[in-house]
Amino acid sequence: MAIDIIRIFAFVFIVFLHTLNRQFGVDVWMGGYAIISIGVNLFIMISGYLLLDKTEEVIVFFKKRILNILPLFLVFNIIYIYFGKIPIIPVLKGKAISASHFWYIYMILGLYLLTPWLQKVLKYAEKETLFVVFLWFLCNILNPYLRYFNLAEIPFSNFPLTGFIGYYILGYFVKKYDNKVKRTSFILIIVIYALGFLLSFLSTKYVLAVTGKRVSDFFDKNSLGTFIMTLSFFVFWCKFNFSKRDRIIKIVADSTYFAFLVHLIVLHFIIKISDEMIFKSVMTIGISIILGILYNLFKQINIKN
Repeated sequence: MAIDIIRIFAFVFIVFLHTLNRQFGVDVWMGGYAIISIGVNLFIMISGYLLLDKTEEVIVFFKKRILNILPLFLVFNIIYIYFGKIPIIPVLKGKAISASHFWYIYMILGLYLLTPWLQKVLKYAEKETLFVVFLWFLCNILNPYLRYFNLAEIPFSNFPLTGFIGYYILGYFVKKYDNKVKRTSFILIIVIYALGFLLSFLSTKYVLAVTGKRVSDFFDKNSLGTFIMTLSFFVFWCKFNFSKRDRIIKIVADSTYFAFLVHLIVLHFIIKISDEMIFKSVMTIGISIILGILYNLFKQINIKN
């Protein structure tokens, strides 16, 4: 059930990324962004946690995962093209064809295509892969932070593993070393999370004070503070010994894929009622999840029939 809870939090954080504003002041905006910046990373770690320790035939893997994602995604691409009144022809000139948040689906599909290879690599070269993830951290998480403040950098450039693949593999290692995770003190995890939060918040505040610019570099998905918060948040929930999945939490968690796809349309109509931050955030989350639950219910009825 821990994964269900993390999945729900990840969706909520992603919605807030699209609804958070400076209504309650710059400090609230910076603190809020620091907290919610981990949403996408949590989704990626969930995928790694659930998939990378499996041993399936490649065809079976693609049939069970990619085919579960792709049809609904294609449908929503068409919906967003129509909804945004985006003509098809300008796509040839490099213009966007659907919705801004769909970059995540393309990215996760790319990770899925690598998964059968990664499963075999982790099976026979687990320790070496952990070292590669450490190098990924140095080059993609730590180095940009050091570079921003003109500090001494690790002397690597053009490291071949970039982007989100480190989070994907870290999901596997959290599951692999579940016993060690459960022995880690809750207090230590919370302190580490707080350090990550302060790193993002205070770095942003410092740059604002020095330059007068409200930069969001330290809320980036691969920023150092966000990395620390992502890992500690994920580990925190994995420490709980849930005996079984709660039915209501499972239903809500299972609705998050549809809710993720539809939420920008829901937000569009909610804003017409009120652009107040709390209202539009709560309403967008609630309505999107309800639509996701209804979709899954409709799908189950069709399967039974």
